[in-house]
Amino acid sequence: MAAMDIEYALIADYAEMVGGKLYLMGGGWDTFTQAEVPAQLRLSLAIGVRVGWEETNNDFPVRVLIEDDDGHELVRIEASMNVGRPPTVPPGSRQLAQLAANVPLTVTQHGGYRIVIRAGADEAATSERILPFRVARTR
Repeated sequence: MAAMDIEYALIADYAEMVGGKLYLMGGGWDTFTQAEVPAQLRLSLAIGVRVGWEETNNDFPVRVLIEDDDGHELVRIEASMNVGRPPTVPPGSRQLAQLAANVPLTVTQHGGYRIVIRAGADEAATSERILPFRVARTR
């Protein structure tokens, strides 16, 4: 059995799932420039989790933490994902579960931050992805 895997995770200005497709605006950045803090950021996440055949038709947790470089938690998102077995997919095929989240985020300082994404029900089969980003001072 192939393990659950976070196939992609992106930071964007806006993300949305419509009809099984991901729509992104301003995707793939890792630096946000801001003259003054505290400031509200426009931050969205796009996450795709590849799920093994045996894991389909079952809910599995996805946890997202946004932290500063000192490990202080700014945002916590806990969600549940589920992907089925369409009749047109050959038995044994891995499936893609996707999630888009538009997150209000207030930062209080310039510097480094990270988004920690974990998907999976048990510790041994949990997949993790870390997305670092910076809030830089506008010169």
